[in-house]
Amino acid sequence: MALPRLSRPVILAVGLVLGAAVTRGCWLIVSLSGGAVSSAEKTFGTSGTLTLANSSLSFLEGGERCTGLDGYSDIQRGAQANVTGADGTLVATGELEGGKKAALGCEFPFAIEGIPQGAKFYTVEVSHRGGLTQTEDELRSGGLTFALGR
Repeated sequence: MALPRLSRPVILAVGLVLGAAVTRGCWLIVSLSGGAVSSAEKTFGTSGTLTLANSSLSFLEGGERCTGLDGYSDIQRGAQANVTGADGTLVATGELEGGKKAALGCEFPFAIEGIPQGAKFYTVEVSHRGGLTQTEDELRSGGLTFALGR
């Protein structure tokens, strides 16, 4: 007994249904297993503060906005904070938030997200002012502190 010959539209319809079923099954398996590892899980963030000690800020009250002056004019809101990996490749960037007068000078908080995990060490540098080299665990804990000025 010979099997009936299927037309091209029927074959395409069966293929479409089977393809949709396989895709849905894969989605269900991934969903039930906790999902695929997202790129956000392969990265981490850090935070810190750059303090610009400057005696010319003595006229400001605590908490008032401030910015770098004279030779420190690059230290201001939006100045780039870079993270490089062990091989010196730029891996993530952030920027300084606005500065506020504090006891030790003008403090600029910053946060950097999207740092890929797994390097032996990382170097964090604000503007062109030299970097701090840290392990991944040290960066993950945050609290980096940079100090410039007198």
